[in-house]
Amino acid sequence: MNRFHVRQVAVLGAGVMGAQIAAHLVNLKVPVLLFDLPQGEAAGAKSAIALRAIEGLKKLKPAPLGLAEDAALIRPANYEEHLDLLKDCDLVIEAIAERMDWKLELYRKIAPALAPHALVASNTSGLSITTLSQGLPETLRPRFCGIHFFNPPRYMQLVELIATPATEPQVMERLETFVTTTLGKSVVRAKDTPNFIANRVGIAGMLATMK
Repeated sequence: MNRFHVRQVAVLGAGVMGAQIAAHLVNLKVPVLLFDLPQGEAAGAKSAIALRAIEGLKKLKPAPLGLAEDAALIRPANYEEHLDLLKDCDLVIEAIAERMDWKLELYRKIAPALAPHALVASNTSGLSITTLSQGLPETLRPRFCGIHFFNPPRYMQLVELIATPATEPQVMERLETFVTTTLGKSVVRAKDTPNFIANRVGIAGMLATMK
């Protein structure tokens, strides 16, 4: 297996999935930067959205954190003050709302700040990974793919990985190794079709049941 050493991960989006992905990472003692939109004008308080999400992790059931004190390994951040910190991240996971335009706008914002070796992945549950990749510079597209965790990420075993035609095979190998050996998940590689595998099959099953 192709070992991928991850010193720090940036999770973009402090919503339900983003915060809980961050929690599962720190359960394995992987330091995380949790980004969200800036809020407020006071210096030092603009990361309030991410900070509230981190505090909220301690109250959720089932618990996304193995130890509540591990929430301290998640550093709150915002896109206005902390983009320069992305240079120290080996993996960036985007987990904002399922809006293609919002995701593409965010990619344009973060691209100049990324480390030249960093892998970038979207946690979309069904948007086209190839279309999302068009929002990135051509030099970054070989290091971009989809990574679909299921809710709640700590407990759901499956993670889907989705390549684009431009994704380098080595990138998929490195990410799969990290997700399986470090995060303890089972990986399936999906084609870039709407809703990928699990949600596609699940929706078909639900419709058949209703019928």
